[in-house]
Amino acid sequence: MGRLWEWIVYRIGLITAAMATLSLNEWAVLIGVICTVITCGVNWYYERKRTLIQAGVLSGK
Repeated sequence: MGRLWEWIVYRIGLITAAMATLSLNEWAVLIGVICTVITCGVNWYYERKRTLIQAGVLSGK
């Protein structure tokens, strides 16, 4: 159990150190970009699905 705990603590330390390299403003921009990309992907998926349904591809017509 000791080695597992050391591994977990080491990884948490690495993550914390990596997070400290960016300022709060940089984190805000990064999170905004990631959310925008996710929103674009979800929108594309549902718009494509709606278009296919309207074309009759998914409804079996």
